[in-house]
Amino acid sequence: MLILGIHMGHDAGVAVGNDGEIVAFVERERHTRVKHAAITTIDDIELALADAGATIDDVDYVSITGTQNWPFIFYDEAEFRFDFAPAMGGPLGVPPAFQRRARDHVEAMADQRDAFRALMVERFGRPNDFVTLSARPVDVDAPGFDFHGTCEFPFYPNIWDHNLSLGALRQMSGGELAEELGGWVRHSVFHMPVEVRVRHRHLPGILISHHTAHAASAFYQSDFDTAAILTADGGATKSRFGHAGGLFAQGRGNKLVPLLPNSLTSGPTYIRVGRHLRLDSGLGAPGKLMGLAPYGKPRFFDPDLVGNAYDRPELMLSSSRPDDGDDHLMYAQTLVDRAKARARQMGYAHVEPTAETRLSPFSKDLAATTQKLFEEQNLLATLVLFELGLKLGRPSPNLAISGGCALNCPFNSRVWREGPFENVFVPPSCDDSGLAIGSALYLTHHVLDRPRKPQGSKTSTSAYLGRRHGPQAVERALREAGNDLVVTPVGDAAADAGKALAGNAVVAWFEGRSEIGPRALGHRSILADPRAGGNWERVNHIKRREAWRPFAPAVLEERAAEWFEGAPLPSPFMLFTARVRSRELPAITHVDGSARIQTVASDSGGFRAVLEAFDRETGVPVVLNTSFNGPAEPIVESPEDAVRFFRTSELDRLYFHGLRVERKAAANT
Repeated sequence: MLILGIHMGHDAGVAVGNDGEIVAFVERERHTRVKHAAITTIDDIELALADAGATIDDVDYVSITGTQNWPFIFYDEAEFRFDFAPAMGGPLGVPPAFQRRARDHVEAMADQRDAFRALMVERFGRPNDFVTLSARPVDVDAPGFDFHGTCEFPFYPNIWDHNLSLGALRQMSGGELAEELGGWVRHSVFHMPVEVRVRHRHLPGILISHHTAHAASAFYQSDFDTAAILTADGGATKSRFGHAGGLFAQGRGNKLVPLLPNSLTSGPTYIRVGRHLRLDSGLGAPGKLMGLAPYGKPRFFDPDLVGNAYDRPELMLSSSRPDDGDDHLMYAQTLVDRAKARARQMGYAHVEPTAETRLSPFSKDLAATTQKLFEEQNLLATLVLFELGLKLGRPSPNLAISGGCALNCPFNSRVWREGPFENVFVPPSCDDSGLAIGSALYLTHHVLDRPRKPQGSKTSTSAYLGRRHGPQAVERALREAGNDLVVTPVGDAAADAGKALAGNAVVAWFEGRSEIGPRALGHRSILADPRAGGNWERVNHIKRREAWRPFAPAVLEERAAEWFEGAPLPSPFMLFTARVRSRELPAITHVDGSARIQTVASDSGGFRAVLEAFDRETGVPVVLNTSFNGPAEPIVESPEDAVRFFRTSELDRLYFHGLRVERKAAANT
């Protein structure tokens, strides 16, 4: 059974699932070369199907999700669009008791559509997410252009609108919770039936919420039979578009059940503080804030701010534009204002960050304070989630985390060390890039009840789901690059690369299918010797990144405990932070002695062989591993992308499938 999973918001993508196995996955940003590219098109669908060796005629069902508060946009409705189908029968239909709600939802979406059209007309022509991330022009009056409104959950229990604080949730009895949620847990209906047009075909499908897709991505890829599920990102806690900030959910076998909305303010706060500190004006702010935080101390941390949006309702701030669906419940301004007041009392300079002072002591300490608040809020949330499982009589020792907040490695490590769960899993594409996968798996298992298959959650190989580029594509890219490169066949490329790294070369490694998600996991990587402290600054210069930003180590799985501690092992997706035990690795050791590790198992192909070769040369089973991309661009996808970057960079070597690539001057030397 072939299922298309489609994410139509930013970080758009298409997954092709075959009875629970993801056989192809296309992230739109990788081929458009626009980071976080949005709005799925027929081209993305056909790329994914071609990579799976299938056509549109082979598809049985479609599952769709989107970005909170965004409309569902169709560039050419004759080629690809969906329409609501509340009366649909069959396995994707909703029970009779939900039919009225389904019809009401369709009417609400019609009203949303009119509101969105006015908003889009007003905002186009000025910088905004739709335009900057769409990767092609948007014209609301173009032939074939159309869109639907959005609402996160078509159906949910009344308790969701009670605006419950974490404190109130902890006080509720198991009986009260069971009474409020019992029917919903039984029916488990959280999708809307849709009819999907893909070229000449009209296919049955479902529309699921953003955070249902996040939860499905985490649970079904975890290989846990049962799990508590926490999702959180930068979405609004609650707006006219629905509950969009996150979920408390449970997974048992094939079934995934959203329990309650996660109303934390940690994601929006993190984004807003990062932007306030002028680290980035867009979606890159949280990652840079996480890198800056270890340089400071949480001197402005206030326990009074810990909790969800409803623990301290007097601190809620209204959005300056409440009609656009922007985050409207956040503590960011309160945190910043309190920090500034305290900093002035303590004699800090530069408490109003500028481009020149964004690395001031105040900025570093505010970053550390924000990280501390983020961790404390989310640790409390995981405790409440664990207690919910106990009260409902469905406890699990396992936790699966997803959403953009799951990219925060220090938090993931703290919840593993200090939280109530024995096991913690975070999928490699825990951010919005994994929503297409979550959509496909949710329809496969929760709705159609097809058996689950092992996903390989303990090894990096489960992340290698990107497009295939064979030897012919490599040869073509090198042939078209011109005559300024020297290409040398090497019998053992990994051994050659290991020797080059030991000689302090910085090399790019291109192998097989690309890794999913935002972290380099060895198939599209830049590698360097972690023993040379100067490689920290050198590789940042090659990537044109800020010099203070840290790098991650990749380590042979069976040797990881010799070099790192304080993180779950194995840790294959670079999503947990460990303590570095040795002083021999300055290029990957952050200022607080930590590193975001990736363990590399024996089945990890050529990349594993590179680490083994470097270990033979140096006695160190660790290499510096960072993503193969330049500033403000996605990880390279194709051989053409790799050659283009190499020719314009200061990399020493590029390796492809048994080939070593150098510049003529360097090769002659």
